[in-house]
Amino acid sequence: MSSFYLVDDDQDMIDLATVLLETAGHTVSSNISAILAISEILSLKPDCVIVDFQMSAMDGMELCRELRKHDKLENTKLLMLSGRGDEHWQNMAKEAGASGYLTKPIDPGTFIDDVEQAIQ
Repeated sequence: MSSFYLVDDDQDMIDLATVLLETAGHTVSSNISAILAISEILSLKPDCVIVDFQMSAMDGMELCRELRKHDKLENTKLLMLSGRGDEHWQNMAKEAGASGYLTKPIDPGTFIDDVEQAIQ
């Protein structure tokens, strides 16, 4: 199984995704602050980081760009999670270093499959 790190300023979203990922056998760490998450992510080196697109202080695009500066995270997948599903935002996320793109609201019935498909 894989290790995940969730960054979202919505604690309810983190709680839901954590339950779904842990139920599927994955380990999960999280933070509601992108700025505070950076050092934890660098320390933990998770297999995948799921980042909310729109957050205060530092948004998901800025976080992706920051994480991609670190060689030790070169094998870490970065998934952007957003309520914006159109191609323009998906392309912007990819340019910022995201490996994949997931849309909100997440569907508990398909979330794990969506994540696993996005990180392959």
